[in-house]
Amino acid sequence: MMVVKDGTTAPPVLRAAFEPTGSPRWFVYAMKKLELDRKHGFDLQITLVRDQITGAFQSFEVALKEGTVDLIDIDWIAIGRHRANGLPLTAFFPYGRIAGGLVVPCDSSISGLQDLRGKRIGVVRLRDKNWIILRAACMKRYGFDPQQEATVVEALSKGTLTELLQGGQVDAALQWWQLIPPLVATGAYRRVADVLDLIADLGITAPVPITLFTVSEEFAKHNGELLRGFVRAFCETAEYLKQNDQIWVEVGEQVMGGIDPRILTILRDSWRQRVMTAWDDATILQIERLFGELLKVGGGTLLGIDRLPPGTFAAKFVE
Repeated sequence: MMVVKDGTTAPPVLRAAFEPTGSPRWFVYAMKKLELDRKHGFDLQITLVRDQITGAFQSFEVALKEGTVDLIDIDWIAIGRHRANGLPLTAFFPYGRIAGGLVVPCDSSISGLQDLRGKRIGVVRLRDKNWIILRAACMKRYGFDPQQEATVVEALSKGTLTELLQGGQVDAALQWWQLIPPLVATGAYRRVADVLDLIADLGITAPVPITLFTVSEEFAKHNGELLRGFVRAFCETAEYLKQNDQIWVEVGEQVMGGIDPRILTILRDSWRQRVMTAWDDATILQIERLFGELLKVGGGTLLGIDRLPPGTFAAKFVE
């Protein structure tokens, strides 16, 4: 705690970075409104970073790497790659089953993964977990790798990917989950595959988190109580968002810019299904099983690593 001018103590600050269009902004709004961060002994401060990829790093990964923030949420494949390349990140709690889907124009001949041969497929980046999982599903179910038998266009941002789809420069786009309902609602597009269904097709039917809250190993080492406080606040916030519909009306107005209520309902229900608050040995085992299936299908070439390095996951911050 830090003593402020009036003699009271201020809680320690936890700095997080998220993208403006990312779903973490939704729970942050609720957490701050309900003051659950302060209830659990910290002050959550948010930096919004650009929807952009530079080299091997997304903007929020750069912020964490440079030390301007303490916490981000990323997928565990990326964490494993960063650790293997000498950047010691560690995941301390899941955010959820945050994965995207494949979207095509309504008049497209593409009805499933089997139709992707020879097509132009837009992806955010080639190392994205959605693309890795979709490639593995194609290999396992249909015997081809779309990275070899299709033209893959790397957009390097989610906004640019939507523009490529709308401009007809790609035949299909592998977009983030929360950006799909607004596209489908226009009546011009349809979703042909959900990455969560593809995970089940790979043989992993139990819930498995895809993105996790992540800090540097050094930060975790010295800020255990702060991270335990975040876990408590997040779980309480998630439960509130699951049970309370009115807060979502506020999120739609204040965070999503007055989104169509029909789309808001879809996003609310989907978020409730995707968020996860279980973090134990069984959860980590499901992650390792999915990693094993991906490795079995596509090898280290597909994943960028051939194992999840020790320290990728830390479960000690759950009480």
